[in-house]
Amino acid sequence: MTSINTDAILETLVFIAIFLLLPPLLVGIIRKTKARFQNRIGAPLLQPYFDLLKLLSKGETISKHTSWIFRSTAAINVSLLIILAFLAPWTSLRPFNLGADLFLVIYLLALTRFFTVLSALDAGSAFGGFGASREVTLALLVEPAVILCLAAIGSVSQTSDLGVAFSFNNIALANQPGLWFIAGCGLFLASLVELSRMPADDPTTHLELTMVHEAMILENSAANLALVEYAHFLKILILLGISSQCLLHAIPFFWHTTELILVFSSLVSIMILAASIAIIESVAVKLRWTKLPEFIAYSVAMSIFCVFIALSKNLN
Repeated sequence: MTSINTDAILETLVFIAIFLLLPPLLVGIIRKTKARFQNRIGAPLLQPYFDLLKLLSKGETISKHTSWIFRSTAAINVSLLIILAFLAPWTSLRPFNLGADLFLVIYLLALTRFFTVLSALDAGSAFGGFGASREVTLALLVEPAVILCLAAIGSVSQTSDLGVAFSFNNIALANQPGLWFIAGCGLFLASLVELSRMPADDPTTHLELTMVHEAMILENSAANLALVEYAHFLKILILLGISSQCLLHAIPFFWHTTELILVFSSLVSIMILAASIAIIESVAVKLRWTKLPEFIAYSVAMSIFCVFIALSKNLN
C-alpha cells in the first residue's frame, strides 16, 4: 500500500511539474527554432521564464476606464486552463483520471476566449475592440473543426469522455490509424488559428492591420501581463498536447509499449509540434484576412473526413 501511494504521489508531482514548467519552454523552443532558421543565435531557450519573472517585478499601469473584468480576466483564464490541464488528454500521464467530457473541454476553452474578449473590450481601446472582433470571427470559423474531430473520436469509442477515448486501452480505436492521423492533423491546423500563429496571425508584429491576439492584450502590464502570457503558454501546451496524442495513437507501436515510453513520447511529440510551428512561421507568410477562411477550410475538411470514418465504423 505504501508503495502504491508513493507511486501515485510521484506521478502527481511529475504531472504538476510538467504542466507548470513546460509551457514557457515550448515558447522558447519556437523562438529558438525560428532564430536558427533565420541564421540568428536568438534568445536563450529559457528566456520566457526570465521574461515572466521580469514582468512580475514591474510596476503596473492600468487605465482608469477598466473594471473588475479587466483586473480578473488573467487570473480567471489561468485558473480555467489549469483545470483544463487536469481534464484534457494532452499527455498519457493522467494521475487523477478525472472525467474529461468533450463538451466540458470545448466550453472551458470557449470560456477563456470569452473572458479575453471581454477584457479587451473593457479597456476601451480601439486596438482591443479590433482584435476582439477578429478573435470571435476566427473562433466561429475554427471551432466546428475542433468539435467534429473530437466528436468523431468519441463516437467510435462510444463515449464523450475524452480520457476514456484517448486511453491506449481503448480497443475500439486501436485499429483506426487513419482516423487518429486525420484528427491530429486537423486539430493541429485548428490550433494554429486558436493560438493566433502563422498563417492566421503573426505573434511578433505590432502592426494594427495584422494583430489579433496581441491587440487584445496591449493594455496589460506587469503581473497582469505575466498571467496573460502564462495563460497563453498553457493553451499552447494543451492544444498541441491533444494534437500530438492523436498522432501518437495513429502509430501502432505505442499501443503495445510501456507507460514510461508513452509519457516520454508525449513530451517529445509536443516539443516536435512546437518546433513545427516555428518551421511553418519561418517559411510561410501571414495570409490576408479574406484568405483565412480558405486555410481554416482545410481543418474543417479533415474534421468532416473524421466524421465519415466514424460513421462508416459505427455502421459496420
